[in-house]
Amino acid sequence: MRDIEDNDGVEQEIDILLYIALSEEMETVIAFLGDCFKPRELPDVALTWFSGTIHSPERRKSYRVAVVAAGKMGNTRSANIASLAIEKLKPTDVVVIGIAGSLSKDLEPGDVFVPDSVNEYLANSASMGEGEAWTLDTSGNHFQTAHRLLDRLQNFQHTRKAQFSKWHEDTQRRRSEAIATTIDEALDAAGVHLRGQCNLVVGDDRKLASGPTVGKGKAFLTWMKKQVDRKIAAMEMESAGIFDAGSIRTPAPRVTAIRGISDYADERKDTIEKVAKNAFRALSMCNALSLFVASVEAGFFEPDVGREVEAAKSAQVSFLKSAVKSIFVIGGVTGETRDADGEVPRLHRAAMKLGKALAEGGAHLIVCSPFPDSADYYTVMGYSDTKAQGTIHFHSPAHPLVDEKKGLLKKAFGHADLVIQEWNYPGPEDDDAPSWFQAWLLAQLQALEKADAIVALGGKVSKTANTLLHLAEAKGLPIIPFSFLGGAAQRAYSRRDWTTLNPEIDTAVFEEDAGVEQTIQIANDLQTSRIHRAFSGKGRPRTVFISRANQDSTIARQLAEMLERSGLHVRFGDDEVRPDQMIPASIENAMLKSDICAVLWSRNYALSPWCFDELNIALTQQSYGNMGLWLFNLDDSLIVPPQARKIPAISLRNRELVSSIVQQLLTEPERP
Repeated sequence: MRDIEDNDGVEQEIDILLYIALSEEMETVIAFLGDCFKPRELPDVALTWFSGTIHSPERRKSYRVAVVAAGKMGNTRSANIASLAIEKLKPTDVVVIGIAGSLSKDLEPGDVFVPDSVNEYLANSASMGEGEAWTLDTSGNHFQTAHRLLDRLQNFQHTRKAQFSKWHEDTQRRRSEAIATTIDEALDAAGVHLRGQCNLVVGDDRKLASGPTVGKGKAFLTWMKKQVDRKIAAMEMESAGIFDAGSIRTPAPRVTAIRGISDYADERKDTIEKVAKNAFRALSMCNALSLFVASVEAGFFEPDVGREVEAAKSAQVSFLKSAVKSIFVIGGVTGETRDADGEVPRLHRAAMKLGKALAEGGAHLIVCSPFPDSADYYTVMGYSDTKAQGTIHFHSPAHPLVDEKKGLLKKAFGHADLVIQEWNYPGPEDDDAPSWFQAWLLAQLQALEKADAIVALGGKVSKTANTLLHLAEAKGLPIIPFSFLGGAAQRAYSRRDWTTLNPEIDTAVFEEDAGVEQTIQIANDLQTSRIHRAFSGKGRPRTVFISRANQDSTIARQLAEMLERSGLHVRFGDDEVRPDQMIPASIENAMLKSDICAVLWSRNYALSPWCFDELNIALTQQSYGNMGLWLFNLDDSLIVPPQARKIPAISLRNRELVSSIVQQLLTEPERP
């Protein structure tokens, strides 16, 4: 192992991020890895991380490793710290190492457990029952361990026999040194019978429960097994936050949990703590950490096939990220250009460029037709050819012919990172042209309801494209009309006073095929302009109230710092609570004294009654003209309140957008 070469910048890419929760666990890590791991401090966050390398003789390379210690337990803490570390360090892999309590007869203190999946068991739970009798109805959030790493660790003893044997022998040596014979005898006398040998247990559909509760009683264990999931084998308090933080990144790092079993999550926990003190805690942590090091040395953390190539491509080109979640593409040939025969290849070529631009920007693509005579088909082709993570929404009539074409298209262009979601609507009543026209129109109208912006490429004025664009205008949706083919798109372009409404956009891009490559920039400009215009008559805002869930505090603080640097005063509900006033009244007063309410919508926000109350106040005050509303969607989760769905939302999947979006929202547009 050796230290990573220092540099002046804070942000740097590493191979593996190692997350540790408690200081006692961190002491074990530092002692195990050695002095070659050097401490560093983040200048804008009270967090120290340690950097170094672990060499893999198997791969003949050294893996860059960063160790981050949170200093506290809990999924809220782990999600915040992990999100920050992933953003700063951009790891290929994230590994959470720590201790856990066993709920299975197969796992005993000293063992190491790598779960098949992680169950955040109290997430989305609801209380059930009447009177004094009640229970929790759970659904949980479920996170899958990285498949490739799980497979490699499951086969460790077969594929790397020498390395596995050494690891296993080391665990036995540690156990004999840490756990005296008198401890085993005392535990046996107290009814806690241990096999006396440390094992590695990986996968096999065994799950790790992650939540805010420490298990110490048989009743809780019984509830967990019967009411939550009988396949739960151990429990702890951090992994769900780490997995969740990793899952929302693009591209997402591989995430794995390696937990040393320190005790049992029932009444035996107190017995072990009384007899063995912290001996099993230290032993299990060392065993888990040594498994991690052994797996790195064995080359298990080599990226998946093709991942390095894609990472290299991403490193070479910096793509503009979309602030708009879903973009609906409509259009077709028009017969209005000088070269009518050349319209089809021109349309298809532009559609492929458009699909590529949308995929690289991270926007969801909405289309209707899977037939190769449509612009939809070629936009899908360009979108999928990038091999980027993305989502395509098909809104189509339910009919065997349509289903067959969608199936063929998915086989031709689908790939592992592409999600294709189908939205089916009633098919034609009869197999004639008018019936098919009505069926396709219904599907297109429903697609329009799901869209955050529209891109138009030509389209005959006598067909549905013209109607859809008129409806989009009435809804106030951003429309990006490329006029080089004429038709419905050209009419929509001509109806808008671009010079007055969007002087920042060079409208010449709409007149050329190559202009489609700037779609994301235009969509971002139109969306922020739409939000800005709602408050522009009141001048520059002075005070912004940030409404967020506690789990999203990191991005909320990042937004607050940017606003404060721009000279604005920022309020948080937690900071406005007064001892002489009820909490809801204190927060409402703070909101009423603000010019803007910035809502950070997410899955966490949707589950918080406090957040919903703040959103309702903001919606009401906006309707009265007393307050502007900025709606940021952090994870592209569906907006629930009907009133809020009508508000233009900024998609902030990519945190790099925050700075540019804030600048646009605070900049007064130029007027001719």
